[in-house]
Amino acid sequence: MAMSQNKKKELGFIGFGSFGQFIIPHLRPHFQISVFDRMDLSQRAQELGVEWSTIERVSSCEMVALAVPVQFLEEVLIEITPFIKPDALIMDLSSVKVKPVQLMLKYLPASVDVVGTHPLFGPQSGKHGIAGLNMVVSPVRGSRAQEVMRFFSQYLKLNVLERTPENHDRQMAYVQALTHFVGRAVNAMDIPDVEQKTPAYQYLLDIKRNLGQDSWDLFFTIENENPFAKDIREQFLKELHQLQGMLEDKAKQ
Repeated sequence: MAMSQNKKKELGFIGFGSFGQFIIPHLRPHFQISVFDRMDLSQRAQELGVEWSTIERVSSCEMVALAVPVQFLEEVLIEITPFIKPDALIMDLSSVKVKPVQLMLKYLPASVDVVGTHPLFGPQSGKHGIAGLNMVVSPVRGSRAQEVMRFFSQYLKLNVLERTPENHDRQMAYVQALTHFVGRAVNAMDIPDVEQKTPAYQYLLDIKRNLGQDSWDLFFTIENENPFAKDIREQFLKELHQLQGMLEDKAKQ
């Protein structure tokens, strides 16, 4: 990774959605960044002071960050593999880790360093700054994972958590899949902000505000691409059904 006193290294960013546009200003002081997305976001790239380029050019950078939904990751890997440098460092920023890591190991050349990452924040939770927020790093292949973790810790001031892909996904089935499931539900209900609210109700409003407006691509990734998420959702729905049954039985007494 780049050190401030050294020449900036090239970082190619594939996927220029809301998270990419949010995180790139934090990375720009440290790297020479070029970006690509299927949508024409060249004007936005210009506003953020980064180069808008082709997928071939971005894929041939020294370091490449994959910020695409997991359901599209395989086709992207197939497309970019011919342009990847033999000694490149490839990182994904997916909300799940088991499947992306499997795909990167399957398609990327054996000489390429592979690191899985998951920023546990986004445009809403990081709007006042990202220092102190959590970043998961999964060392996969090669020797540069420690360098990646050191950069996140020293330069972005993130709290870096080293996890295996499986441990990450098991925890995130609760931390992310369950909370986003609830967030989507309360957002669909459009629960109101009322004067008589309690602190507990404010938590629900916060969940609605922070999670309810996330993209459907992100929601589907969190819920369908995490191998442990379905079991947690089913446990939650089972408990809701049992609680409803208890209330109905009590009302009949």
